[in-house]
Formats: sequence, structure tokens, C-alpha cells
Amino acid sequence: MQQGWPQPGPITAWRTLELNASKPPFAGYWGFIPLVVRIDGFEHRPTWGPSQFTVPADRPVQVSCSMAWLWEFGRADYLLQPGEAPTLDYIAPAQQWVSGSLAPRGQAVIKGRGAQIAVYAVLAVVFIAILGILPLAYLMT
Repeated sequence: MQQGWPQPGPITAWRTLELNASKPPFAGYWGFIPLVVRIDGFEHRPTWGPSQFTVPADRPVQVSCSMAWLWEFGRADYLLQPGEAPTLDYIAPAQQWVSGSLAPRGQAVIKGRGAQIAVYAVLAVVFIAILGILPLAYLMT
């Protein structure tokens, strides 16, 4: 049995896990990709933004967030310990080939920002090159 998965025995206390899921700036295409949250292996499909889940307070709780479209990506895991503040932030990655970030409130970071900037820079250079070539082609005709 994996650590963090549902454990045998009765649950004696409950608490509310507050999860805030967000997308990085300039990655607007993530808006239509659904969020997947797994708590102790049970899958939930909340909307982006704040969500609340009832979880056991007397044992560790495995929390996993990702996005699922054609495949699952941006996965991040966190093991919430008993007595730890049940407030987590998930920030989706800026690019789909890196993991997301799931951490206590205020500690999550945007991953893949460098790759995102590089892709946008290449696109900008191509766009500027096309704009520069079009007038030259017009003048040569």
C-alpha cells in the first residue's frame, strides 16, 4: 500500500482542505483545460479558483493536482500531514512539459516560465521577420 492512500480504520476527525488552483499569466489556453484533483486516490473535477474538500484530520492525506486534456500533465503532489494548515495553492505550469506547483498557501511558484518566454520570443522574431520581408517583396515587384 502506498503512503498517503486511504488507510484502514475509522476516521475520528475531519477538516476542510482549501485548495486554490490558478493559471499563470499569459497562459490563457489553460482556461479550457479541466483541472483534476485527486485526494487519497479519489478523483475530483473542480473548477479553477478556490475549492473546498473534506479530508481526514487524524492521518496524512495525499493531494495531487494536474490537468487533463488529451493526456494528463502539469502534475504536482503534496502530502498533507495531520496538524498542518489545510490550505494549498496549485499553480499550473507555463508550459505543458513541466510539472505544476502544489504547496502551502503562498509557497507555490510558476514553473516553465523560461520556456514560455523563449517560445514567445521566437514567435515575435518570426513575426517581425515576416513583417520586414513583406515590404521588401512588394518593393521588388
